[in-house]
Amino acid sequence: MQENIRIKAKELNLKEIRFLPVQTFPIWEEGILVRKKLKPTTSNYWESIRLTGNVEEIMENANTIIVAINPYKPFHQIFPEGYGKYSAHYEAYPKGRAAIIKLGRILTEQGYNAVIDTPLPAKQIAYKAGLGLFGKNGLLYHPTYGSYITIHTIITDAAFKYDGIEPEGISDCGNCRLCIENCPMQAIGDRGIVYADKCLRYYMFSSAAIPIKAREKMGMRMLGCEDCQFLCPKNKNIIKHPILTEKNQLIFNISEILKLSFTGLKKHCESIGSVIGKNYAKPTKILSMAIIAAGNSGNISYIPLLKQLMNHPNPTIRDYSSWAINMLEGKF
Repeated sequence: MQENIRIKAKELNLKEIRFLPVQTFPIWEEGILVRKKLKPTTSNYWESIRLTGNVEEIMENANTIIVAINPYKPFHQIFPEGYGKYSAHYEAYPKGRAAIIKLGRILTEQGYNAVIDTPLPAKQIAYKAGLGLFGKNGLLYHPTYGSYITIHTIITDAAFKYDGIEPEGISDCGNCRLCIENCPMQAIGDRGIVYADKCLRYYMFSSAAIPIKAREKMGMRMLGCEDCQFLCPKNKNIIKHPILTEKNQLIFNISEILKLSFTGLKKHCESIGSVIGKNYAKPTKILSMAIIAAGNSGNISYIPLLKQLMNHPNPTIRDYSSWAINMLEGKF
């Protein structure tokens, strides 16, 4: 069965797969405590994502942790005018998840229990499996695919022969500080610590109001920020050939989202969710990000649509719309 899983993984574009014994991840838990101490305001965030370093909390009789990586190519950084940008990660992750679900079925069909994409720290597991080292931006870098990977896990009570691969060191970044110095929000600290409440991605997912400074730094981004990855020397071979934006990548039509803000947006977000996953396609968040992108666009044709949104029942939407109008009218 183990060899069948390896063969199926390659068929599903899961380029590498490793089998580890069940273990705890105290280093990860200690890291979270450090982050909470440095930034007490992020405590709720770390609790909300509900990760755990204890396998027994997920499956009492677990024997094996399976981890696999799904590599992908980044998008070209320039999207057509009128469309919000997003990271290829969010298109790749649902595909990787679909693949790991198929692997899990091999186990369940043999009568074993399997939990897919577990609430364990996936990057820490991949590191322990020898699949890469950490960058100073907190991302895991595979020696071939760089940081452009999605990581997927399975916990099972099936017993396998474990891959005895030990990681060599934690990071090989040396004295390089490009990611730290060029983060648009200065969210990357020393020792791989990313301050969640400074990161643009944090505000893209959080229900908290987005500060003006963060709105301005978002530019045309609507989901994800890849500045630290594009600047990283370890990704130089990957970013040489980014995916040119094709029609199926143009999911964030700013005008259309603004026009549908009062009716039809929920259905429109369902089609967006089919690409990036429904967790990232919530109507209020998509509308918020479209408003911010409009405000950063310099395109005054959005102003009439934004003025209509000043009558939106959601006070945060009204606040973002007012800010965007002022941005486009040059009042900031």
